[in-house]
Amino acid sequence: MRSSVAVTLTAILAALAIVITISRLEVVYPVLPYLKFDFAEIPSVIAFFLVNPFSGFTTAVIHWLFLIYRAGDVLGPTMKFAAVASMLAGFWVASSVGRRIAKNPNFRAYVIACCLAGGVLRVVVMSIFNIVVLLLIAPAYLDYATYLLQQFFGHPLDSGQTLTWTLIFTGIYNSIHVILTIVPGILIYNVVKRRFPGIESFK
Repeated sequence: MRSSVAVTLTAILAALAIVITISRLEVVYPVLPYLKFDFAEIPSVIAFFLVNPFSGFTTAVIHWLFLIYRAGDVLGPTMKFAAVASMLAGFWVASSVGRRIAKNPNFRAYVIACCLAGGVLRVVVMSIFNIVVLLLIAPAYLDYATYLLQQFFGHPLDSGQTLTWTLIFTGIYNSIHVILTIVPGILIYNVVKRRFPGIESFK
């Protein structure tokens, strides 16, 4: 893909992520309502598959910088960026391994492998990040999580139980988020490929 086309597509998809954020296209995760299924992650996935991995990461970085500017806070946007970046890194690992195993891998198998690798890496990375944030950086969030989980379970929890259940439910959230992000991303990718068959992809 020519560099000018790649840059243009990356800029368009990064702008789309910003528009989705401004439009608040998100769904609250009912167990821990401070977590939201954010559809602004989809453009980064589209950029990854339609252009190349670098485009996907660049789209995520631009969106991250916008979130910092908009929120005036670093922690929340950085946690979001870590989730997206780790997911894309998992996609890249699956893509690299797939190419070494087969020159022309089945695209469906490729997508499934990306989903699994992206999901596992995202859950692992975000579990580590959450431990650091909840115990060291912003322990007040652990108090809030305690309140939310006690409402969910209907009985008191100690700090150890709260941390464990927070990590479990956050891991479930991140696993679901990968599916909710990659499925529409691939559907849109396929539509674009059919409409513009000259666009090179599957980098």
